[in-house]
Amino acid sequence: MAQQSWILRFGEIGLKSKVVRRSFQRALRKNLVQLAENSSVPLIRDRLRDFDVIYSSAPTEVVEDLMCHGLGIVAIDRIVELSNTLDPQLISELLLERHDRVGEKRTFGVRIKRLGEKGEWDSQSYARALGASLIERDPSLSVDLSNPEWWVKIILEPASVSSIEQRIQGPGGLPTGVQGDVLAQLTTEDDVISSFLIMRRGSRIIPILDSKSEFIDLLLKWDPFIGVRSRTKDERGQMFQRPAWGVVGLTIEQAEPHIQRRETAIKTTPLSTLEPLCAWSEEEKQALWQHINAPSQFRPHPDTTSWFE
Repeated sequence: MAQQSWILRFGEIGLKSKVVRRSFQRALRKNLVQLAENSSVPLIRDRLRDFDVIYSSAPTEVVEDLMCHGLGIVAIDRIVELSNTLDPQLISELLLERHDRVGEKRTFGVRIKRLGEKGEWDSQSYARALGASLIERDPSLSVDLSNPEWWVKIILEPASVSSIEQRIQGPGGLPTGVQGDVLAQLTTEDDVISSFLIMRRGSRIIPILDSKSEFIDLLLKWDPFIGVRSRTKDERGQMFQRPAWGVVGLTIEQAEPHIQRRETAIKTTPLSTLEPLCAWSEEEKQALWQHINAPSQFRPHPDTTSWFE
């Protein structure tokens, strides 16, 4: 099977400072690569100018399901390289060959992202030429740059033209492991859903006590390092194991022996009892449970707009 590529889109990570953003992106890439290794999915991570790009020869649905487990990824753009020739006439022909509504009346718009040195074409001139060629080949098309039925999204490089064929929604949030550790006893579905919401905010879950193996295995598909304590530097620059800062599914008294505070710590943070499902309806919890089990098939919330905002 030919190698395919996907561009990863980050949301909240991009709002962080430069230093923090790099740290969070490193954590996300590390998690994603380990998820691929655990699932035996061949995956190559690279950079394309300003973009994080994933290459893989595995089946499309397998790779996209894997990336839909990547906390911190807001969207995944599936990329198809059309040609090493920049000729808009050729590109319009190749685009229409891949389009399933040729001949039907519909609206379209063209967006061009130019990468690399400016050559014969800039973004606007190429968009005009490609749009004109598409209408010439398929007169049923009409231009709508506000809300078209078909967005033609092109990545224009000095020696190649690629098309963004589909955008897949990711889980969003932050990569696990960047916001400390939380102790959890995973004995019910609500415990798992609560833990997932905490993972989505960047914390790593440390299952303890009577946590069920099937629930740990489920969350392992989201965080390949679940149960591995985070490490950071102390005031002298030496690495140490972070103490947990919160608990889910158990009391603070039950969690106390597992916090692992440093004896030499000058200042400690009180342990917090977390209840992220407070005020959630059963419908909302069921939708999130389906998403946790099959993120490429189910959205995480009945009201997607409020979830991402």
